[in-house]
Amino acid sequence: MKDFVSGTGYLLRGFDLIRRPGWRRYAAAPVLVSLLVFVALAGALAWGFDTWMATLLPAGWGWLEWLLWPLFAVVIGLVWVFTFVQLTFLVGAPFNDLLSEKVQSHWAHGQPPEGGWLDLLKEGPRALVSAAQALGYSLMWAVPLLLLTLVPVVNLAAPVLWLILNAWLLAIEYADYPLGARGYSFKQKRAAVAAHRPLALGFGLATLAAMAVPVLNLVAMPAAVAGSTLLHSERHTHPDGG
Repeated sequence: MKDFVSGTGYLLRGFDLIRRPGWRRYAAAPVLVSLLVFVALAGALAWGFDTWMATLLPAGWGWLEWLLWPLFAVVIGLVWVFTFVQLTFLVGAPFNDLLSEKVQSHWAHGQPPEGGWLDLLKEGPRALVSAAQALGYSLMWAVPLLLLTLVPVVNLAAPVLWLILNAWLLAIEYADYPLGARGYSFKQKRAAVAAHRPLALGFGLATLAAMAVPVLNLVAMPAAVAGSTLLHSERHTHPDGG
């Protein structure tokens, strides 16, 4: 439980860091990415919500609609958050990688961030490849769960499953920036996160909660990048011992 609470604290430290002078310019691009994706997905949600609810609610269960409607509304909300996270993670990867690099340097040396956007040319391609790997891993779990969500009765467990999956994937995806820059393979990143599971779930659930709140979710991504970088800078060494 102590590690779980500590995990949530890292997100708060991330929020504190990105609001300081000198850091806001590195958070600006991820915030803009989040805003664009949020507006696009909010429009899609408003357009298709009634259709998706009709698909999820089983025929002949009208007498339980008062209970099932809010349950499946939560499911749609969690799927929406998952989609929002994956798109912002992929599109914002180069900017997030730059922010993570500055946080690691700050943690190691205690200096304000230096350098500029030219660093994107150096690390941007690696960040995009890592983000694509993380997206593939996320879809490997999300697609079967999405199919399960469409199965009547069985889908009653879907809200809990989506909640756990989102939290776990967030912990892994945001660990990608600090650990990838230190030479971890994607398999090693997953193992490093799994080695501190309560800590990772605490961080993942706190990040999920922040990303589910309108307006707050626009700054949640850079805060999560900064928080995860602090977490793994303090908790992990290189997989080869360095």
